[in-house]
Amino acid sequence: MRIFIRRIVYYVFALWLSGNLITSLSISGNLWGMLSAGVALAVMMMVLKPLLSLLFFPINMLTLGLMGWLVNVAVLYLWSVFVPNVSISAWTFPGLSSDWLTLSPVSLSLPWTLVILSFAISLIVSGLEKLGDE
Repeated sequence: MRIFIRRIVYYVFALWLSGNLITSLSISGNLWGMLSAGVALAVMMMVLKPLLSLLFFPINMLTLGLMGWLVNVAVLYLWSVFVPNVSISAWTFPGLSSDWLTLSPVSLSLPWTLVILSFAISLIVSGLEKLGDE
């Protein structure tokens, strides 16, 4: 039970942080909306991710694990479809400019936005899990 509650806290924080960084993720409601979305994502990651990993195992083996991110993207897409207070839309990267680097603004379609969001959420959750284990 402690592991489940810890995962929920990790996913709620990851959703809050990635929603602030990537503005195309919007979760309506206040704290309860964020909490319900985090619970739904944690449950889907704990139930659907192993099932989809098993389903995509042959493709994952053929590509030497490069298509493993497809499972996270599929779970994130299903999460955005089935949870009513969550919406993910296409994202426009606003660009970045400093003294030595300039990145121009880029518009990303919904599939690429899902890839970026799944990468950000996975990175945040795995970092929190590493910190929590110590």
